[in-house]
Amino acid sequence: MADRHVTQQNIFSLLNKLDDPDADLRYMSLNDLFGILNNPASSFLASDPRSSTKLADGLLKALDDQHGDVQNQALKCLGPLATRLPSEALMPLLEELTNLTSSQTIDTSVPNTALRTIVDTLPRPHVGQPATPAATTAYNAVSKVLIPRLTGPTQSGSGRRGSVVRGMLEKDPSKGFSSDAIDVLIKVVTCFGPLLQEPELAALTEPVMAIIHNDTAGTVVTKRALAAISALVLFYSDHQLNAFVKRLADTLSSPNISTVHRRHLIAAIGTIARSAPAKFGPHLNSLVPFVFSAVGEDGVTGN
Repeated sequence: MADRHVTQQNIFSLLNKLDDPDADLRYMSLNDLFGILNNPASSFLASDPRSSTKLADGLLKALDDQHGDVQNQALKCLGPLATRLPSEALMPLLEELTNLTSSQTIDTSVPNTALRTIVDTLPRPHVGQPATPAATTAYNAVSKVLIPRLTGPTQSGSGRRGSVVRGMLEKDPSKGFSSDAIDVLIKVVTCFGPLLQEPELAALTEPVMAIIHNDTAGTVVTKRALAAISALVLFYSDHQLNAFVKRLADTLSSPNISTVHRRHLIAAIGTIARSAPAKFGPHLNSLVPFVFSAVGEDGVTGN
């Protein structure tokens, strides 16, 4: 109990220093917090919602620090903190970070990186094995908070009637699509894929395919979307995969499809075939003719 009290007081003291005007002191305070969070002495946080919430709030504030080194050190702290948080504190932290991804005042890559860091640190299921209670608890938090914000739009927490928040994967009118948000989705799928339900997989697929279908999406974001769809397909049921392949074939057979759109879909076929050959292989016969046709149209196989 004495060790817990000392550690608790040290945490509070270091959190108070995060308001110091000296950036070096803020950085060193976060460095010390990182050491505490990686020490078994901080395990009491899992049963102390007050302390863990105060710590999470301090780190969230540090993510908005004007000094990059301070921001990066706060990001480092979020990983070990996620393993210490009680379940009732994890969802509010995820919600705060998803709200920051639509901020107009900070670099939104910071909260997206924070989300990836947390998801990567949480207990996860393993293919072919029953999920542990810890992994199930972590999945429930991701499922209730993060997945709806990725797929969006969702009801705003501001309390204003009818107010909604744009989904993280939706196109921002001024910034376009977010490759950082796609990376969050990829992390969610790779870490919690075995537990994802079919409606969740379908909901995550829609915004990803919307990017792949979009002629104006940039090269970087399109490549990340291709990586995302190849990760999602690994966890499709047979029924879901059949429906996905049929949609691909129907779109490719449309006479109104643009050259860029066709190129994106063919790239998707190639990416999925490489990442999930055993699962996707039996469906290639229905898609290969579209690939050969496009190659012929481009004149690659001509004399």
